Amino acid sequence: MRIETITRKGNAYAVIPVKALQKLMEDAEMLADVKAYDADKARLQAGEDELIPLEITERRLRGEPALRIWREHRKLTQEKLAKKAKVSRALIAAIETNRKAGSVSTWKKLGAALAVSWEQLA
Repeated sequence: MRIETITRKGNAYAVIPVKALQKLMEDAEMLADVKAYDADKARLQAGEDELIPLEITERRLRGEPALRIWREHRKLTQEKLAKKAKVSRALIAAIETNRKAGSVSTWKKLGAALAVSWEQLA
């Protein structure tokens, strides 16, 4: 393909057919997608990220409390989670049964103990 150039105010510009420009833009978008995929895959393999299992999503859609779902997914009892998060077991039970809302501070402790963002729990 022959590329013509034009100069405006001392700057050189390439003139290419629109179809060639569209192809270049599509290829650049594909490359960006591949790089993002590779970065995500590397984070998963390094253990820096995890996929959320379908079961968790289905249980959340049924309205189950996120705290209970993640606690059970991590195979923790309320007592073990309470010790790990340094909150009371009674508070965990109250949050899981919607009797208490829990403070942001509590949610952050629980999220850290479960290795999920507190926003995923609240």
